[in-house]
Amino acid sequence: MIPLAQSFSFSTPHGRTLVCYSDTVRLPQLPEKGRVDALYVCDEHTLPLLRQAEYFSAQVPLVVLPAGDEAKNLDTLALIAEKAAEYGLDRHACFIAFGGGVVCDITALAASLYMRGVQCILVPTTVLAMADASIGGKTAVNLSGYKNLIGTFYAASSIILCFPVISSLPEAEYRSGLAEMLKTAVLYDTELYQMFLTRHDEIIRRDSTCLSLMIRRAAEAKALVVERDFTEQGERAFLNFGHTFGHALESLSHFSIPHGDAVAWGISRALAVGLRMQLTDKDYAASLIKILNCYNWCTNPVYFNRQCNSNSFADEIIVRMKKDKKNRGGIIRLVLQEDILKTQVREVDTSIIREVLI
Repeated sequence: MIPLAQSFSFSTPHGRTLVCYSDTVRLPQLPEKGRVDALYVCDEHTLPLLRQAEYFSAQVPLVVLPAGDEAKNLDTLALIAEKAAEYGLDRHACFIAFGGGVVCDITALAASLYMRGVQCILVPTTVLAMADASIGGKTAVNLSGYKNLIGTFYAASSIILCFPVISSLPEAEYRSGLAEMLKTAVLYDTELYQMFLTRHDEIIRRDSTCLSLMIRRAAEAKALVVERDFTEQGERAFLNFGHTFGHALESLSHFSIPHGDAVAWGISRALAVGLRMQLTDKDYAASLIKILNCYNWCTNPVYFNRQCNSNSFADEIIVRMKKDKKNRGGIIRLVLQEDILKTQVREVDTSIIREVLI
């Protein structure tokens, strides 16, 4: 793929990943003549946009997935591989994902497995996927109600961030991406954090200049972490701040709660744990909770959509948290913060977790 004028790259064990910024909705440009060894993957919501995108080729076989997290399963993974085999795609093929985090995750997983690995290009179409999910090579599907239980680390060769798609995102999808950017801000970028404080109105009305800057900062910050710790042996685990609680909530809700909303709630619970362990600075926790409330994310102990008593809610969340990949020896490990940019992973007793869920 020919790099665009504005781009950056980062290294992984699979080579370099090129990240391109685009002011148009576009796909990678493929050969106009001869056999095209490529496969498009999108979902029902992104299909119309895919067909209108610059450099779309009707010659390329297409897999259209159901929209939503329920499609992130082994059957859908097999469907992508079967379509590639049906069209005789070989080890020189390229799988091109056009969609949100679900489409990018499952397409990249299929690419990592098909014929033991083919090239993968991601064109994320949500804020969450642009700023976070597409950056860094984590691929996965859900299994038996558990989030991302089966997956690989497999870096895309290229990622194209098409900023114009942001204006047409549903509100829930847009807010979901904002939460992931806030997470990156508190971990690595004080200037991005300040933007959430001082540019609220621009963010809410989706000002294009403001958002493109925020997404770039978040994507580049995550890429630096991925370079240092691709397979999450250390620092990269920090990017799961709020996710252990959040993934448990998603699973409990059968993935009806948007990922970012669940993560934002999870951040509030992680702050509550940090306060109980006398680890988290009280002023910092208050400041971050104020931002979460300002953007209308839930910070209550019991998530406000759950129709159940607090004890059963806590039980259900803890059961799911015990399946988290960061755990060791059956003990729950959480990403906690002392202050902005000061992060650590700690083992936490379930009694403390229960206290912040009732």
